[in-house]
Amino acid sequence: MSQQLKLLIVLLVGVNVAIVGWLLLRPATPSPSGAVQNAAVLDDLLKDNTMEAARYDLSDSADTLNVIFISLDALRYDRTGASGNSDGLTPNLDAFAEEAVVFHDATAAAPWTLPSHMSIWTGRWPSIHTVTNKLTPLSGGKMVEASLSAGIQTYPDLLIRSGRIAAGFTGGAGVQNKYGFGRDFETYLDDRYFGGLDYSIPAALEWLGDRRDVPFFLFLHGYDVHGQFDLPESKRSSIGYDGALTGSIEEQGELREKGLGNINEPGDPAHLQGTLDADDAAYLAAIYDRKVADADERLGSFLSQLKTMGLYDRSIIVIFSDHGDEFMEHNGLDHGATLYQEQVHVVSMIRFPDYGRRQDIRTPMRTIDLFPTVFDALGLEGPSRVDGTSLLPLLRGEAMDLDVFAESDYRLFVHHRMTRDGPYKLILDLLDGKRELYNLADDAGERQDISSQDPRRTYEMEQELRTWLEASKTNPQDYLGLEETPITIF
Repeated sequence: MSQQLKLLIVLLVGVNVAIVGWLLLRPATPSPSGAVQNAAVLDDLLKDNTMEAARYDLSDSADTLNVIFISLDALRYDRTGASGNSDGLTPNLDAFAEEAVVFHDATAAAPWTLPSHMSIWTGRWPSIHTVTNKLTPLSGGKMVEASLSAGIQTYPDLLIRSGRIAAGFTGGAGVQNKYGFGRDFETYLDDRYFGGLDYSIPAALEWLGDRRDVPFFLFLHGYDVHGQFDLPESKRSSIGYDGALTGSIEEQGELREKGLGNINEPGDPAHLQGTLDADDAAYLAAIYDRKVADADERLGSFLSQLKTMGLYDRSIIVIFSDHGDEFMEHNGLDHGATLYQEQVHVVSMIRFPDYGRRQDIRTPMRTIDLFPTVFDALGLEGPSRVDGTSLLPLLRGEAMDLDVFAESDYRLFVHHRMTRDGPYKLILDLLDGKRELYNLADDAGERQDISSQDPRRTYEMEQELRTWLEASKTNPQDYLGLEETPITIF
Protein backbone atom coordinates (compact mmCIF):
# COMPACT_ATOMS: atom_id res chain seq x y z
CA MET A 1 0.00 0.00 0.00
CA SER A 2 1.46 3.42 -0.97
CA GLN A 3 2.40 5.98 1.67
CA GLN A 4 -0.06 8.47 0.17
CA LEU A 5 -2.91 5.98 0.41
CA LYS A 6 -2.07 5.20 4.02
CA LEU A 7 -2.10 8.91 4.88
CA LEU A 8 -5.46 9.28 3.11
CA ILE A 9 -6.92 6.40 5.10
CA VAL A 10 -5.65 7.82 8.40
CA LEU A 11 -7.11 11.22 7.54
CA LEU A 12 -10.48 9.74 6.58
CA VAL A 13 -10.63 7.65 9.74
CA GLY A 14 -9.79 10.71 11.86
CA VAL A 15 -12.46 12.81 10.19
CA ASN A 16 -15.05 10.04 10.56
CA VAL A 17 -14.25 9.54 14.25
CA ALA A 18 -14.50 13.29 14.89
CA ILE A 19 -17.85 13.57 13.13
CA VAL A 20 -19.26 10.48 14.84
CA GLY A 21 -18.13 11.82 18.22
CA TRP A 22 -19.74 15.18 17.54
CA LEU A 23 -23.00 13.54 16.48
CA LEU A 24 -23.08 11.36 19.58
CA LEU A 25 -22.17 14.09 22.12
CA ARG A 26 -24.12 17.08 20.87
CA PRO A 27 -27.37 17.94 22.69
CA ALA A 28 -30.32 15.83 21.70
CA THR A 29 -32.93 17.38 19.48
CA PRO A 30 -36.65 16.63 19.82
CA SER A 31 -37.09 16.55 16.05
CA PRO A 32 -37.97 13.02 14.84
CA SER A 33 -36.77 13.91 11.37
CA GLY A 34 -33.47 15.04 12.87
CA ALA A 35 -33.02 11.68 14.62
CA VAL A 36 -33.69 9.82 11.38
CA GLN A 37 -31.28 12.09 9.57
CA ASN A 38 -28.56 11.50 12.19
CA ALA A 39 -29.06 7.74 11.96
CA ALA A 40 -28.70 7.89 8.18
CA VAL A 41 -25.50 9.92 8.49
CA LEU A 42 -24.08 7.46 11.01
CA ASP A 43 -24.96 4.55 8.76
CA ASP A 44 -23.22 6.17 5.81
CA LEU A 45 -20.15 6.90 7.91
CA LEU A 46 -19.83 3.46 9.39
CA LYS A 47 -20.47 1.29 6.34
CA ASP A 48 -17.48 -0.21 4.62
CA ASN A 49 -17.45 2.05 1.57
CA THR A 50 -16.60 5.27 3.40
CA MET A 51 -13.02 4.77 2.25
CA GLU A 52 -13.49 3.65 -1.33
CA ALA A 53 -9.82 4.15 -2.20
CA ALA A 54 -8.84 1.43 0.27
CA ARG A 55 -11.35 -1.20 -0.81
CA TYR A 56 -9.87 -4.38 -2.26
CA ASP A 57 -6.30 -3.17 -1.64
CA LEU A 58 -4.43 -6.28 -0.55
CA SER A 59 -0.95 -5.09 -1.44
CA ASP A 60 0.25 -5.23 2.17
CA SER A 61 -0.35 -8.99 2.23
CA ALA A 62 0.49 -9.72 -1.40
CA ASP A 63 3.50 -11.83 -0.47
CA THR A 64 1.42 -14.21 1.61
CA LEU A 65 -1.83 -14.56 -0.33
CA ASN A 66 -2.51 -17.48 -2.65
CA VAL A 67 -4.30 -17.11 -5.97
CA ILE A 68 -6.74 -19.84 -7.02
CA PHE A 69 -8.51 -19.90 -10.40
CA ILE A 70 -11.28 -22.49 -10.78
CA SER A 71 -12.66 -23.11 -14.26
CA LEU A 72 -16.04 -24.83 -14.59
CA ASP A 73 -15.76 -25.58 -18.28
CA ALA A 74 -18.90 -25.04 -20.40
CA LEU A 75 -21.08 -23.80 -17.51
CA ARG A 76 -23.82 -21.46 -18.70
CA TYR A 77 -24.50 -18.43 -16.53
CA ASP A 78 -28.26 -19.02 -16.71
CA ARG A 79 -27.91 -22.35 -14.86
CA THR A 80 -26.65 -20.68 -11.68
CA GLY A 81 -28.67 -19.38 -8.76
CA ALA A 82 -26.84 -16.08 -9.17
CA SER A 83 -28.62 -15.63 -12.50
CA GLY A 84 -32.01 -16.01 -10.83
CA ASN A 85 -32.41 -19.64 -11.87
CA SER A 86 -34.64 -21.33 -9.29
CA ASP A 87 -33.89 -24.96 -10.19
CA GLY A 88 -31.38 -25.27 -7.34
CA LEU A 89 -28.61 -26.68 -9.51
CA THR A 90 -25.72 -24.75 -7.95
CA PRO A 91 -26.17 -24.37 -4.15
CA ASN A 92 -22.44 -24.43 -3.45
CA LEU A 93 -21.60 -21.90 -6.12
CA ASP A 94 -24.47 -19.76 -4.87
CA ALA A 95 -23.10 -19.91 -1.31
CA PHE A 96 -19.71 -18.82 -2.63
CA ALA A 97 -21.41 -15.93 -4.43
CA GLU A 98 -22.70 -14.62 -1.10
CA GLU A 99 -19.07 -13.88 -0.16
CA ALA A 100 -17.82 -12.72 -3.54
CA VAL A 101 -17.99 -10.10 -6.24
CA VAL A 102 -20.49 -11.47 -8.76
CA PHE A 103 -20.25 -10.22 -12.33
CA HIS A 104 -23.66 -10.78 -13.86
CA ASP A 105 -22.80 -9.64 -17.39
CA ALA A 106 -19.50 -11.39 -18.13
CA THR A 107 -18.53 -12.16 -21.72
CA ALA A 108 -15.96 -14.76 -22.76
CA ALA A 109 -13.48 -13.79 -25.46
CA ALA A 110 -14.34 -16.95 -27.43
CA PRO A 111 -17.07 -19.62 -27.27
CA TRP A 112 -14.82 -22.61 -26.73
CA THR A 113 -12.12 -23.81 -24.37
CA LEU A 114 -8.69 -23.20 -25.90
CA PRO A 115 -8.88 -19.59 -27.13
CA SER A 116 -11.11 -18.54 -24.22
CA HIS A 117 -8.71 -19.80 -21.54
CA MET A 118 -5.69 -18.45 -23.39
CA SER A 119 -7.31 -15.02 -23.47
CA ILE A 120 -7.75 -15.20 -19.69
CA TRP A 121 -4.13 -16.36 -19.29
CA THR A 122 -2.74 -13.51 -21.40
CA GLY A 123 -5.35 -10.76 -21.02
CA ARG A 124 -5.42 -10.54 -24.82
CA TRP A 125 -8.02 -11.16 -27.50
CA PRO A 126 -7.64 -14.45 -29.42
CA SER A 127 -6.56 -12.67 -32.61
CA ILE A 128 -3.74 -11.07 -30.63
CA HIS A 129 -2.40 -14.14 -28.80
CA THR A 130 -3.17 -16.14 -32.00
CA VAL A 131 -3.96 -19.46 -30.25
CA THR A 132 -7.35 -19.57 -31.95
CA ASN A 133 -7.37 -23.29 -32.79
CA LYS A 134 -5.45 -26.41 -31.85
CA LEU A 135 -3.79 -26.37 -35.27
CA THR A 136 -2.43 -23.40 -37.19
CA PRO A 137 -2.67 -23.42 -41.03
CA LEU A 138 0.52 -22.95 -43.03
CA SER A 139 1.01 -22.41 -46.74
CA GLY A 140 0.38 -25.39 -48.96
CA GLY A 141 -2.46 -26.70 -46.82
CA LYS A 142 -0.20 -27.91 -44.03
CA MET A 143 -0.99 -27.41 -40.36
CA VAL A 144 1.13 -27.34 -37.21
CA GLU A 145 0.14 -27.66 -33.57
CA ALA A 146 -0.63 -24.29 -32.02
CA SER A 147 1.24 -23.00 -28.98
CA LEU A 148 1.52 -19.63 -27.29
CA SER A 149 4.53 -17.64 -28.45
CA ALA A 150 7.37 -17.62 -25.93
CA GLY A 151 7.46 -13.84 -26.34
CA ILE A 152 3.97 -13.37 -24.88
CA GLN A 153 3.96 -13.11 -21.11
CA THR A 154 1.08 -14.62 -19.18
CA TYR A 155 -0.27 -13.64 -15.78
CA PRO A 156 0.76 -17.02 -14.29
CA ASP A 157 4.29 -16.34 -15.61
CA LEU A 158 4.42 -13.21 -13.48
CA LEU A 159 2.86 -14.87 -10.45
CA ILE A 160 5.68 -17.40 -10.60
CA ARG A 161 8.20 -14.59 -10.97
CA SER A 162 6.67 -12.93 -7.89
CA GLY A 163 7.76 -15.93 -5.84
CA ARG A 164 4.74 -18.21 -6.00
CA ILE A 165 4.89 -21.84 -6.96
CA ALA A 166 2.29 -22.83 -9.52
CA ALA A 167 0.34 -25.97 -10.28
CA GLY A 168 -2.48 -26.90 -12.62
CA PHE A 169 -4.92 -29.79 -12.30
CA THR A 170 -7.09 -29.97 -15.39
CA GLY A 171 -9.25 -32.06 -17.64
CA GLY A 172 -6.73 -31.76 -20.47
CA ALA A 173 -8.03 -31.39 -24.05
CA GLY A 174 -8.27 -27.64 -24.72
CA VAL A 175 -6.17 -26.64 -21.70
CA GLN A 176 -3.27 -29.03 -22.24
CA ASN A 177 0.15 -27.79 -21.23
CA LYS A 178 1.45 -28.11 -24.80
CA TYR A 179 -0.58 -25.07 -25.84
CA GLY A 180 1.34 -22.88 -23.39
CA PHE A 181 -0.70 -23.02 -20.19
CA GLY A 182 1.72 -24.65 -17.76
CA ARG A 183 4.98 -22.82 -18.43
CA ASP A 184 7.31 -23.14 -15.40
CA PHE A 185 4.57 -24.77 -13.31
CA GLU A 186 5.79 -27.16 -10.63
CA THR A 187 3.20 -29.65 -11.88
CA TYR A 188 0.52 -29.59 -14.55
CA LEU A 189 -2.01 -32.43 -14.75
CA ASP A 190 -3.51 -32.84 -18.22
CA ASP A 191 -3.33 -36.56 -18.95
CA ARG A 192 -7.06 -37.10 -19.44
CA TYR A 193 -9.03 -35.91 -22.43
CA PHE A 194 -12.16 -34.18 -21.11
CA GLY A 195 -11.55 -35.17 -17.51
CA GLY A 196 -13.69 -33.83 -14.68
CA LEU A 197 -13.23 -32.38 -11.21
CA ASP A 198 -13.66 -35.88 -9.82
CA TYR A 199 -10.17 -36.52 -11.26
CA SER A 200 -8.47 -33.13 -10.86
CA ILE A 201 -9.61 -32.30 -7.30
CA PRO A 202 -8.00 -35.27 -5.48
CA ALA A 203 -4.68 -34.56 -7.18
CA ALA A 204 -4.96 -30.86 -6.33
CA LEU A 205 -5.71 -31.59 -2.67
CA GLU A 206 -2.76 -33.94 -2.43
CA TRP A 207 -0.50 -31.24 -3.86
CA LEU A 208 -1.91 -28.60 -1.52
CA GLY A 209 -1.37 -30.79 1.52
CA ASP A 210 2.39 -30.28 1.36
CA ARG A 211 2.29 -26.59 0.43
CA ARG A 212 -0.02 -24.91 2.92
CA ASP A 213 2.65 -22.46 4.08
CA VAL A 214 4.07 -21.50 0.67
CA PRO A 215 2.32 -18.83 -1.48
CA PHE A 216 1.00 -20.47 -4.63
CA PHE A 217 -1.02 -20.10 -7.78
CA LEU A 218 -3.44 -22.98 -8.36
CA PHE A 219 -5.42 -23.63 -11.52
CA LEU A 220 -8.24 -26.14 -11.05
CA HIS A 221 -10.32 -27.16 -14.05
CA GLY A 222 -12.88 -29.78 -15.04
CA TYR A 223 -15.12 -30.63 -18.00
CA ASP A 224 -17.90 -31.89 -15.74
CA VAL A 225 -20.74 -30.18 -17.67
CA HIS A 226 -19.17 -30.53 -21.12
CA GLY A 227 -20.82 -32.60 -23.82
CA GLN A 228 -17.79 -34.89 -23.86
CA PHE A 229 -18.00 -35.66 -20.14
CA ASP A 230 -20.13 -38.74 -19.60
CA LEU A 231 -23.15 -38.77 -17.31
CA PRO A 232 -23.65 -42.33 -16.05
CA GLU A 233 -26.35 -44.23 -17.92
CA SER A 234 -28.21 -44.80 -14.64
CA LYS A 235 -28.70 -41.04 -14.28
CA ARG A 236 -29.57 -40.62 -17.95
CA SER A 237 -32.24 -43.32 -17.77
CA SER A 238 -33.95 -41.53 -14.89
CA ILE A 239 -34.82 -38.59 -17.16
CA GLY A 240 -38.29 -38.84 -18.63
CA TYR A 241 -37.80 -39.13 -22.39
CA ASP A 242 -39.30 -41.35 -25.10
CA GLY A 243 -37.11 -40.39 -28.05
CA ALA A 244 -34.31 -42.18 -29.87
CA LEU A 245 -31.33 -40.44 -28.28
CA THR A 246 -29.12 -42.17 -25.72
CA GLY A 247 -27.30 -39.13 -24.37
CA SER A 248 -23.88 -40.78 -24.68
CA ILE A 249 -20.71 -38.82 -25.38
CA GLU A 250 -20.25 -40.74 -28.63
CA GLU A 251 -23.68 -39.62 -29.79
CA GLN A 252 -22.97 -36.04 -28.70
CA GLY A 253 -19.81 -36.00 -30.80
CA GLU A 254 -21.64 -37.35 -33.84
CA LEU A 255 -24.38 -34.73 -33.52
CA ARG A 256 -21.84 -31.93 -33.14
CA GLU A 257 -20.03 -33.00 -36.32
CA LYS A 258 -23.28 -33.44 -38.21
CA GLY A 259 -24.26 -29.86 -37.35
CA LEU A 260 -20.92 -28.58 -38.59
CA GLY A 261 -21.24 -30.78 -41.67
CA ASN A 262 -24.38 -28.86 -42.64
CA ILE A 263 -22.18 -25.86 -43.49
CA ASN A 264 -22.08 -26.08 -47.28
CA GLU A 265 -21.13 -22.54 -48.30
CA PRO A 266 -19.15 -19.79 -46.54
CA GLY A 267 -21.56 -18.05 -44.17
CA ASP A 268 -23.89 -21.03 -43.70
CA PRO A 269 -24.73 -21.75 -40.05
CA ALA A 270 -24.02 -25.02 -38.32
CA HIS A 271 -27.43 -26.52 -37.57
CA LEU A 272 -29.38 -29.65 -36.69
CA GLN A 273 -32.76 -28.63 -38.06
CA GLY A 274 -34.63 -31.74 -39.04
CA THR A 275 -32.40 -33.90 -36.86
CA LEU A 276 -33.34 -32.84 -33.32
CA ASP A 277 -36.81 -31.80 -32.19
CA ALA A 278 -37.88 -29.92 -29.05
CA ASP A 279 -38.11 -33.11 -26.95
CA ASP A 280 -34.62 -34.17 -28.02
CA ALA A 281 -33.21 -30.75 -27.10
CA ALA A 282 -34.98 -30.83 -23.74
CA TYR A 283 -33.54 -34.28 -23.01
CA LEU A 284 -29.98 -33.16 -23.80
CA ALA A 285 -30.49 -30.02 -21.72
CA ALA A 286 -31.72 -32.17 -18.82
CA ILE A 287 -28.54 -34.27 -19.03
CA TYR A 288 -26.56 -31.06 -18.96
CA ASP A 289 -28.42 -29.90 -15.86
CA ARG A 290 -27.66 -33.16 -14.05
CA LYS A 291 -24.00 -32.60 -14.86
CA VAL A 292 -24.21 -29.05 -13.51
CA ALA A 293 -25.56 -30.33 -10.21
CA ASP A 294 -22.79 -32.94 -9.99
CA ALA A 295 -20.12 -30.36 -10.79
CA ASP A 296 -21.46 -28.04 -8.11
CA GLU A 297 -21.33 -30.82 -5.54
CA ARG A 298 -17.67 -31.46 -6.39
CA LEU A 299 -16.93 -27.74 -6.24
CA GLY A 300 -18.53 -27.52 -2.81
CA SER A 301 -16.39 -30.39 -1.56
CA PHE A 302 -13.22 -28.67 -2.78
CA LEU A 303 -14.10 -25.34 -1.20
CA SER A 304 -14.87 -27.13 2.06
CA GLN A 305 -11.46 -28.77 1.96
CA LEU A 306 -9.81 -25.39 1.40
CA LYS A 307 -11.49 -24.17 4.58
CA THR A 308 -10.39 -27.24 6.53
CA MET A 309 -6.82 -26.73 5.35
CA GLY A 310 -6.86 -23.07 6.40
CA LEU A 311 -6.42 -21.86 2.82
CA TYR A 312 -9.83 -20.40 2.05
CA ASP A 313 -9.28 -17.09 3.83
CA ARG A 314 -5.66 -16.86 2.71
CA SER A 315 -6.48 -16.93 -0.98
CA ILE A 316 -8.03 -14.82 -3.70
CA ILE A 317 -10.43 -17.27 -5.32
CA VAL A 318 -11.75 -16.76 -8.84
CA ILE A 319 -14.49 -19.03 -10.19
CA PHE A 320 -15.39 -18.70 -13.84
CA SER A 321 -16.58 -20.55 -16.90
CA ASP A 322 -14.95 -20.25 -20.30
CA HIS A 323 -18.07 -20.61 -22.46
CA GLY A 324 -21.57 -22.04 -22.39
CA ASP A 325 -23.44 -24.61 -24.47
CA GLU A 326 -26.31 -24.57 -26.93
CA PHE A 327 -29.35 -26.84 -26.94
CA MET A 328 -31.07 -25.81 -30.18
CA GLU A 329 -31.68 -22.20 -29.06
CA HIS A 330 -30.30 -21.22 -32.47
CA ASN A 331 -30.79 -24.60 -34.18
CA GLY A 332 -27.45 -26.02 -33.10
CA LEU A 333 -25.79 -28.12 -30.42
CA ASP A 334 -22.57 -27.84 -28.42
CA HIS A 335 -20.45 -24.67 -28.72
CA GLY A 336 -17.80 -22.88 -30.75
CA ALA A 337 -19.73 -22.15 -33.94
CA THR A 338 -21.73 -19.08 -32.80
CA LEU A 339 -21.41 -16.02 -30.58
CA TYR A 340 -24.91 -16.04 -29.13
CA GLN A 341 -25.42 -15.48 -25.42
CA GLU A 342 -25.91 -19.15 -24.52
CA GLN A 343 -22.27 -19.61 -25.55
CA VAL A 344 -20.50 -16.40 -24.47
CA HIS A 345 -22.43 -15.24 -21.36
CA VAL A 346 -20.43 -16.90 -18.61
CA VAL A 347 -19.92 -17.23 -14.86
CA SER A 348 -17.44 -14.83 -13.28
CA MET A 349 -16.88 -14.37 -9.52
CA ILE A 350 -13.97 -13.21 -7.34
CA ARG A 351 -13.71 -13.69 -3.58
CA PHE A 352 -11.23 -11.39 -1.90
CA PRO A 353 -10.13 -12.35 1.63
CA ASP A 354 -11.32 -9.85 4.29
CA TYR A 355 -14.19 -8.79 1.99
CA GLY A 356 -16.57 -11.65 2.63
CA ARG A 357 -19.68 -9.81 1.55
CA ARG A 358 -21.53 -10.15 -1.73
CA GLN A 359 -21.20 -7.36 -4.28
CA ASP A 360 -23.29 -7.58 -7.44
CA ILE A 361 -21.87 -5.96 -10.56
CA ARG A 362 -24.19 -5.67 -13.55
CA THR A 363 -21.95 -3.53 -15.76
CA PRO A 364 -20.72 -5.53 -18.78
CA MET A 365 -17.19 -6.91 -18.31
CA ARG A 366 -14.91 -9.44 -19.99
CA THR A 367 -13.19 -12.55 -18.65
CA ILE A 368 -9.91 -11.04 -19.86
CA ASP A 369 -10.32 -8.59 -16.95
CA LEU A 370 -10.10 -11.26 -14.22
CA PHE A 371 -6.32 -11.49 -13.90
CA PRO A 372 -5.76 -7.70 -14.22
CA THR A 373 -8.22 -7.17 -11.36
CA VAL A 374 -6.46 -9.70 -9.12
CA PHE A 375 -3.05 -8.20 -9.95
CA ASP A 376 -4.29 -4.71 -9.15
CA ALA A 377 -5.64 -5.86 -5.78
CA LEU A 378 -2.26 -7.43 -4.97
CA GLY A 379 -0.34 -4.39 -6.19
CA LEU A 380 1.46 -6.49 -8.82
CA GLU A 381 2.51 -5.33 -12.26
CA GLY A 382 0.93 -7.34 -15.06
CA PRO A 383 2.10 -7.94 -18.62
CA SER A 384 2.35 -4.88 -20.84
CA ARG A 385 0.05 -4.01 -23.76
CA VAL A 386 -2.81 -6.25 -22.71
CA ASP A 387 -6.46 -5.82 -23.69
CA GLY A 388 -7.88 -6.63 -20.26
CA THR A 389 -8.08 -4.08 -17.47
CA SER A 390 -8.53 -3.96 -13.71
CA LEU A 391 -12.12 -3.74 -12.54
CA LEU A 392 -11.24 -2.34 -9.10
CA PRO A 393 -12.51 1.14 -10.07
CA LEU A 394 -15.85 -0.48 -10.88
CA LEU A 395 -15.88 -2.32 -7.54
CA ARG A 396 -15.16 0.97 -5.77
CA GLY A 397 -18.18 2.65 -7.30
CA GLU A 398 -16.70 4.31 -10.38
CA ALA A 399 -18.32 4.03 -13.80
CA MET A 400 -16.55 1.95 -16.42
CA ASP A 401 -17.55 1.56 -20.06
CA LEU A 402 -15.58 -1.36 -21.44
CA ASP A 403 -15.28 -2.46 -25.06
CA VAL A 404 -16.87 -5.91 -25.16
CA PHE A 405 -15.83 -8.16 -28.02
CA ALA A 406 -15.78 -11.89 -28.77
CA GLU A 407 -14.57 -13.94 -31.69
CA SER A 408 -14.66 -17.45 -33.08
CA ASP A 409 -12.65 -19.16 -35.78
CA TYR A 410 -13.84 -22.53 -34.52
CA ARG A 411 -11.87 -25.25 -36.31
CA LEU A 412 -11.96 -23.04 -39.44
CA PHE A 413 -15.65 -23.83 -39.98
CA VAL A 414 -16.70 -20.28 -39.05
CA HIS A 415 -15.23 -16.80 -38.63
CA HIS A 416 -17.47 -14.66 -36.42
CA ARG A 417 -16.85 -11.41 -34.53
CA MET A 418 -19.07 -9.64 -31.98
CA THR A 419 -19.28 -6.35 -30.13
CA ARG A 420 -21.57 -4.86 -27.49
CA ASP A 421 -22.84 -1.32 -26.88
CA GLY A 422 -24.78 -1.50 -23.63
CA PRO A 423 -27.67 -3.88 -24.29
CA TYR A 424 -27.10 -3.82 -28.05
CA LYS A 425 -25.08 -6.63 -29.59
CA LEU A 426 -23.78 -6.88 -33.14
CA ILE A 427 -22.53 -10.13 -34.70
CA LEU A 428 -20.58 -10.03 -37.96
CA ASP A 429 -19.95 -13.09 -40.12
CA LEU A 430 -16.65 -12.43 -41.86
CA LEU A 431 -17.30 -15.12 -44.48
CA ASP A 432 -20.33 -13.45 -46.07
CA GLY A 433 -20.54 -10.05 -44.36
CA LYS A 434 -23.89 -10.81 -42.70
CA ARG A 435 -24.73 -8.58 -39.74
CA GLU A 436 -27.11 -9.35 -36.89
CA LEU A 437 -28.19 -6.80 -34.27
CA TYR A 438 -29.99 -7.66 -31.05
CA ASN A 439 -31.27 -5.64 -28.11
CA LEU A 440 -30.57 -7.93 -25.15
CA ALA A 441 -32.69 -5.78 -22.83
CA ASP A 442 -35.82 -6.68 -24.79
CA ASP A 443 -34.66 -9.89 -26.45
CA ALA A 444 -32.34 -11.83 -24.14
CA GLY A 445 -32.71 -14.95 -26.30
CA GLU A 446 -31.59 -13.14 -29.48
CA ARG A 447 -34.65 -14.15 -31.45
CA GLN A 448 -35.28 -10.89 -33.32
CA ASP A 449 -32.54 -9.51 -35.56
CA ILE A 450 -33.21 -5.75 -35.68
CA SER A 451 -30.35 -4.77 -38.00
CA SER A 452 -32.75 -3.73 -40.78
CA GLN A 453 -34.96 -1.83 -38.32
CA ASP A 454 -32.06 0.13 -36.84
CA PRO A 455 -29.62 0.63 -39.74
CA ARG A 456 -27.82 3.60 -38.20
CA ARG A 457 -26.92 1.76 -35.00
CA THR A 458 -25.96 -1.29 -37.05
CA TYR A 459 -23.64 0.80 -39.20
CA GLU A 460 -22.04 2.59 -36.24
CA MET A 461 -21.45 -0.62 -34.32
CA GLU A 462 -20.04 -2.32 -37.40
CA GLN A 463 -17.56 0.54 -37.83
CA GLU A 464 -16.53 0.15 -34.20
CA LEU A 465 -16.11 -3.56 -34.74
CA ARG A 466 -14.06 -3.00 -37.90
CA THR A 467 -11.81 -0.56 -36.04
CA TRP A 468 -11.16 -3.28 -33.47
CA LEU A 469 -10.55 -5.81 -36.24
CA GLU A 470 -7.89 -3.54 -37.69
CA ALA A 471 -6.25 -3.18 -34.27
CA SER A 472 -6.33 -6.96 -33.84
CA LYS A 473 -4.66 -7.43 -37.22
CA THR A 474 -7.72 -8.91 -38.89
CA ASN A 475 -8.60 -7.85 -42.42
CA PRO A 476 -12.27 -8.71 -43.10
CA GLN A 477 -11.63 -8.73 -46.84
CA ASP A 478 -9.37 -11.75 -46.42
CA TYR A 479 -12.33 -13.83 -45.21
CA LEU A 480 -15.10 -13.01 -47.71
CA GLY A 481 -16.02 -16.25 -49.50
CA LEU A 482 -13.04 -18.05 -47.96
CA GLU A 483 -13.16 -21.84 -48.18
CA GLU A 484 -10.79 -23.75 -45.88
CA THR A 485 -10.13 -27.32 -44.90
CA PRO A 486 -11.69 -27.66 -41.45
CA ILE A 487 -9.71 -28.87 -38.44
CA THR A 488 -10.96 -32.28 -37.37
CA ILE A 489 -9.60 -32.42 -33.80
CA PHE A 490 -11.60 -30.76 -31.04
